[in-house]
Amino acid sequence: MSRNENGATPETGLPDQKLLQRFVESFSSHDDLLAADDTPAEMLVEQTSATWDSWSEPCTWKPIVSETDASALTPLSQKLPGRLPVLYEQLVMHWRWLEVDLGSLILFANPPGTGLAGLEATLLRDGVLTGTLLPAGYVPFGRSTINYDPICFDLNRTYADSDCPILQFEHEALLCHAKIGDQQQRWSSFRDLMTDVIRSAGV
Repeated sequence: MSRNENGATPETGLPDQKLLQRFVESFSSHDDLLAADDTPAEMLVEQTSATWDSWSEPCTWKPIVSETDASALTPLSQKLPGRLPVLYEQLVMHWRWLEVDLGSLILFANPPGTGLAGLEATLLRDGVLTGTLLPAGYVPFGRSTINYDPICFDLNRTYADSDCPILQFEHEALLCHAKIGDQQQRWSSFRDLMTDVIRSAGV
């Protein structure tokens, strides 16, 4: 997928950093972002007289900007079958968020913490799935909103701009038989996924 001299793509018309910002801003349009007891304090939305009308009003969280050195990717990259899409790398190095329902997928968390240890834990948390997917060149970074099907980067088909197709895999074959079963391409690239999420949010 080509970009023009301003770093934007014809499909979005947005420079990469603006695309990333709009993507993160769209989270609250798709998900209520309800906080849990273990939500990091720095992510909690401060309740004011304008927003806190009653004790029953739920507490919410928000994504936060958190600049992370590129070297933090090294420990994670050593456990993966290839390089993650550059836009996803930029996302995780500049923002922190909790697991979020984006309507078309549930995006795994990149929680606050030292380096990217939290992201590594969420990407690799299901050893049964990753034990089959990673050796085949697929990295799960989310899942279906209706079942446990993992949504993965297909690192077997990396483009010149370091992006790749996004595939969804049927989970039962992976969990029950440790093999790859039915699959479908959900997006042609991570850039297309972000653009789709932004457009559906209307932000």
